[in-house]
Amino acid sequence: MKILIIAATWMEVKLLADEFEFLGEKSNFLKKYQLADIAIDILIAGIGTTFTTFHLTNTLQQNNYQLVFNIGIAGSLSRELKIGQVVNVVSEEFADLGIEKKEEFLTLFETGFIDSNEFPFEGGLLKASGGNGMLDFIKVRGITTNKSHGRSSSIAEINEKFSAHIESMEGAAVFYVCSWLGVSCYQIRAISNFVEPRDSSHWNIPLALENLKTGVLNVLTKLTVPVN
Repeated sequence: MKILIIAATWMEVKLLADEFEFLGEKSNFLKKYQLADIAIDILIAGIGTTFTTFHLTNTLQQNNYQLVFNIGIAGSLSRELKIGQVVNVVSEEFADLGIEKKEEFLTLFETGFIDSNEFPFEGGLLKASGGNGMLDFIKVRGITTNKSHGRSSSIAEINEKFSAHIESMEGAAVFYVCSWLGVSCYQIRAISNFVEPRDSSHWNIPLALENLKTGVLNVLTKLTVPVN
C-alpha cells in the first residue's frame, strides 16, 4: 500500500515522521518513508488553500496513492471539544469564498454562481471518504479559510454563518483536489486552541502535536495488520 500524508508545515508532521524509516527525498516538498509494508510519502504543501491545491494536485498527478491523509492542528469553534483532542473531519466548506455585501457575506452557493450539489459538493459541503470504521476519533465538521480568525467581530460572523466545529486553512482544498482526482481522502486534526481573540498563552501546540502523532500512528498501524 502507498499512502500520502499532507500537512501544511513540517512542525505538524515531524513527530510522526520520526516513527518511520526515512528512505529519501523526492523534492524539497516531498519525502519518502516506510512503515512496515506501507510506503508513505509526506508532502509539506504550505499554509493556505493556494499552496495546498497546487502542490497536492502536482503530487497526485505524478504519483499513485491508495489513500491521502491530511493531518495537522486546528482551532476549535466548539467548547465541546478539548485542547489536544484528535478529531476526524468528515466534511468541509470554504468559509471565505464568496461575495461580501453591505451587511452580510454570501457564499458562492447562496449567490447562485455554483449549484450546491455540483460535483464535488454535496449540499455545499466537501466530504471525506467513508472510512469503514478505520478512524475512531469523534467526527466533526470543518471550515477552511485563508486567515486564522482572531478578532471578536470576525469570529462572531463565522459562528453565526457556519455550523462548524473546527477551523483550518487547508482542509477543504485537500478534499476538493482528492475528489476530482478520485483518491480516497481523510482529514485528522488535533485541537491546539479555541478560536477566540488571539492569546497564544491559552494554546497548547505541543500537546496537540503529541496526540496527533499518536492518533495517526494508531490508524497507520491498523493498516499494517493483515485482515483474516
